Amino acid sequence: MGRVRMTCDAKRMAAAALVLLGLLAGGGPVLMGGCYPKGQIYGVGDVGGLIFQVNPPDAEVVLDGVVQGMASEFTEERYLKVDSGTHRLELRKAGYETYSRTVYVSNSLLRVEATLVEGGAPPASKGY
Repeated sequence: MGRVRMTCDAKRMAAAALVLLGLLAGGGPVLMGGCYPKGQIYGVGDVGGLIFQVNPPDAEVVLDGVVQGMASEFTEERYLKVDSGTHRLELRKAGYETYSRTVYVSNSLLRVEATLVEGGAPPASKGY
């Protein structure tokens, strides 16, 4: 059997159809945005992912007190793998106010979009 290559728009339409079928079958809502990472399976297991669209893009991502890297490193192609559940998220950069939220991650991708406000104190070196 040959392989079928789908465009981003076709993937979105196929994903939307699968989500609709899941909702009709009694499943919960799924957050959608952009093309999903290669190999990601939605609705299976207790792992989800975070992707970021942050200004400035080199803001530091801190999840549950642990530095994960720069926001620009986590895209649809290379998302931040996260266990399902509630997590404390911070986006920090020297000279900007810290963005701090509690997020719930399910077994899908969650897109975090934020613009940090200039003028904040430098971030703490470790922890919250």
